Amino acid sequence: MGLFDKLKKTPEQEAKYQARLAEIRDKREARLARINAAQTERITGVVANEVDHTAQKAAIMEARGNELGSVKMNYLGGYDNPKRHSGKLSFYEKQIEFSQFGQIIDGLVIKASDVRSIEIGGQQQNASRVSLTRMATLGVFSLAAPKRTKIKDTTLTIGLKDGRQAYFHTDILTEFEVHGKLANAISYYQRLAQASQQSVNSSGVSTDDNAREIFKYDALRKRGIITEEEFQAKKKNLLGL
Repeated sequence: MGLFDKLKKTPEQEAKYQARLAEIRDKREARLARINAAQTERITGVVANEVDHTAQKAAIMEARGNELGSVKMNYLGGYDNPKRHSGKLSFYEKQIEFSQFGQIIDGLVIKASDVRSIEIGGQQQNASRVSLTRMATLGVFSLAAPKRTKIKDTTLTIGLKDGRQAYFHTDILTEFEVHGKLANAISYYQRLAQASQQSVNSSGVSTDDNAREIFKYDALRKRGIITEEEFQAKKKNLLGL
């Protein structure tokens, strides 16, 4: 028997060989299919996440409107959150937010429609008033009298239509620096308040009257004469919500 005859496969060996090749091909194709499926799933997930993120950003933008300005301040109280916080006060067209490390603090989102006024006061303003008093009292000698020099002491007060006031404070900015950072926001909210007041005047019902009515019904609620649900319903009605 020659060498070629020795290397030649029998029909049974050839069948096993072809079956083995087919098995290897099937495993390779199955592996490639799994890889392609995983890549497709990953790409689909990335696209879906991008779509969700885009939708989320659009929803947030719709709720906020355009940003008008922001400033780092301390929240002192007066609104729905009773605790003091340090963070950033941001003004948008539709609401005001107070956040800490990029996260909005619970109970510190104020709707633009609830804002009646925004007031900024500081030691610079107080010093000017004191200077006028000193000049009237001491005359030219007031120039030599000691004066207070600390002016980085600014308070921002947001007056609400329901009579409450939310207080914020900073000791790292002067009132003029705060005014500069929030100039657009203050101008925008002043226009909103004026438009709201004009609407109120045309309807013959004032914001102060509404505030007094809310306080009256709140007193009735505290005395147990009306329920919490009745108070909230009356409050919403008076605020036009």
